[in-house]
Amino acid sequence: MSIRFSPNLERSLERAHDVASQQGRQYATPEDLLIALADDPDAGAVMQGLRIDAERLRRELAASMEGAADEAAGDASEMPKPSPEFQRILQHTVTHALSIGRDTITGVDVLVVLLTEPAGRFLQQQGMTRYTATRYISHGIVDADPQAAEADPPAGASAAVHMLNDDYTPMEFVVHVLEEMFDMDYDTACRIMLHIHGKGGSTCGTYPVDVARAKVAEVLALAREHQHPLQCVLVEKRTPTAP
Repeated sequence: MSIRFSPNLERSLERAHDVASQQGRQYATPEDLLIALADDPDAGAVMQGLRIDAERLRRELAASMEGAADEAAGDASEMPKPSPEFQRILQHTVTHALSIGRDTITGVDVLVVLLTEPAGRFLQQQGMTRYTATRYISHGIVDADPQAAEADPPAGASAAVHMLNDDYTPMEFVVHVLEEMFDMDYDTACRIMLHIHGKGGSTCGTYPVDVARAKVAEVLALAREHQHPLQCVLVEKRTPTAP
């Protein structure tokens, strides 16, 4: 499968090289890339959704690079080249896209990888981590608490635990959760995992509401511990009333 960059990302990569060029550097760095992504329509929307102060981000990045220079002098007329760290970030992004069957990379994908790199500390200082970013990207969740408040269920209700797909939780982790928390054998867990991946979600079991709530809490706690955005929700099933 061939991988291409979205038009927005192509422009962001050009901006990153422009930032380095304006400072007379030979190499564009991850910091230059992060500055460019602040103006990327896709990555910028995620930053805005997670309440990142883009102006503060730009100031702090600019201050960190003030006076920075490459070790070797180059031809000032040449456009900067991507640094090894810059190239590694793009390669990791491509590898992830291939692993989930995607053929187009956006600034959002690059942003997620950047959050695992030293340059990501500028976002982490404002409370944005890979975990909070991937939960927002995958499920639109902004609240740091992975468990949303739910109304008390009616007496006699039961609930299905429904697990949702995302592009960042490893498949083997989902299989592990299904085996350990839903008492599935390996083959069944693999089948359900593939259904979640292919259809966007799957029911893992139906229980009395208090048991279902406890299972959801366990899944979310384990996912958070491992910094995966895996999400599951309750789907209430009411007992039919007599006519």
